[in-house]
Amino acid sequence: MARTVQQIVTQITANIAANPNLTYVDGNGITRNITYNTSQFSLWGAMVYCVALAIAVFEQLQDLQVVIMEGLIAVSAGASTAWIQYQMFQFQYSSTDPQIVSFINGIPQYPSVDPALKIITACAVYTDISNTVQVKFATGSPTLGQATSQQVAAAQSYMNQIGGAGINYNVQSFAPDLVYIQAQIFYNGMYSNVIQVNVINAINAWLANLSNQNLDGSLKLSQLEDEIASITGVNDVVLQYVYIRQATSTPPVSGPVGIPLVIAETWVDRIYTPNSIPGSAGYYQSESTAGFTLADSLTFTAQ
Repeated sequence: MARTVQQIVTQITANIAANPNLTYVDGNGITRNITYNTSQFSLWGAMVYCVALAIAVFEQLQDLQVVIMEGLIAVSAGASTAWIQYQMFQFQYSSTDPQIVSFINGIPQYPSVDPALKIITACAVYTDISNTVQVKFATGSPTLGQATSQQVAAAQSYMNQIGGAGINYNVQSFAPDLVYIQAQIFYNGMYSNVIQVNVINAINAWLANLSNQNLDGSLKLSQLEDEIASITGVNDVVLQYVYIRQATSTPPVSGPVGIPLVIAETWVDRIYTPNSIPGSAGYYQSESTAGFTLADSLTFTAQ
């Protein structure tokens, strides 16, 4: 945002005053900084004002260019996934006041922009093999969650209105993908009072951060293993079983269920890619079924 001329003058004057080389000796033989002369007709003051005026005009031109460029971006063809994702983050929803988007000079806009109504906090866009654009989103922060059916319906109508002609958009929001982790943790015995809590908190924080940074992003076993191994007090970790399941699937009863990544300490697949799995939420939480939580499935051995 462009500064005023006076703001720039003040900043330049402060820099001059702090420079010990910009001095002169007055009639009494006293060395003074040139800013000591506060006359409105001083040469240094005139030069500062001229420079400040030029900078202010330049910054105003920059602001104008930003507005122009953002306008061009806004009316660009909605063929790119980045454009669709950006527009989804502009989506507004109210349960009591329907938010109607319209086009003004070709730009999708709401009559009133209210940040509090922008419910989408994570979004992923990709095109599947049937050439349908899949738009997946979640709400809430910092913990992501599933949108209501009313919110999904409104988002679908929004996308149908602003999207490209002849393109099918499928807007969805799911409950989180649940990660079951059974592992043997070897740790420094001096951390015995805190190691379980620290490891569980660190895994949950890592899953949340992974989800928030990149909805529909892949989960890599190597990163999970490194995350656990980096926790203070942990000496080593052996992943024994790792499964990922959709929250709507049948919960585990006698053993872990879902897509296996590790079975009996053997890596079946090093990476879980959610956008290739129908119904996957694309964001992660640890398994919540009693008997299969991290508190149940992590074993700690002091060394």
